[in-house]
Amino acid sequence: MRINKKNLFKIEKFCSTQERCIFDIIKKLNSWEVKNDQNLIIEHLTKNNFLNEQRFSNTFSSGKFNIKKWGKIRISFELKKRNIKSIIIKNSLEEIDNEQYLTTIKELINKKYRIINEKDVFKKKSKTVQYLYQKGYETSLVWELLNEEIK
Repeated sequence: MRINKKNLFKIEKFCSTQERCIFDIIKKLNSWEVKNDQNLIIEHLTKNNFLNEQRFSNTFSSGKFNIKKWGKIRISFELKKRNIKSIIIKNSLEEIDNEQYLTTIKELINKKYRIINEKDVFKKKSKTVQYLYQKGYETSLVWELLNEEIK
């Protein structure tokens, strides 16, 4: 079976603008109502290095951590939603520098703790932990660092 050249060119261009995963490709092909050639197109994109799930996962993880300040739990959850394999996710999360990760948590703790308008210290700490939990940081680690930072 031959792949439609027009669809192939469009999807290559789509992959060239930013890193993509197989989930993104399938979603885009479905929006174009391309059903038959999906496996062949994915195989072509992978073989020609337009598509690499490890590269996508690494880029996604570092971007969400550095720009949006997401924690490892949230990053992992978002990658799982895109059907990225667990081993690939694990490798990507290991790429995040642990010292930078802890520094980021401390910065977020201090920033959030200062702006919460609450008299009760425990409630203030709880709201700070809740904020970091929503960003995908490990609750036990956040509590540990919060108690170090706020005395």
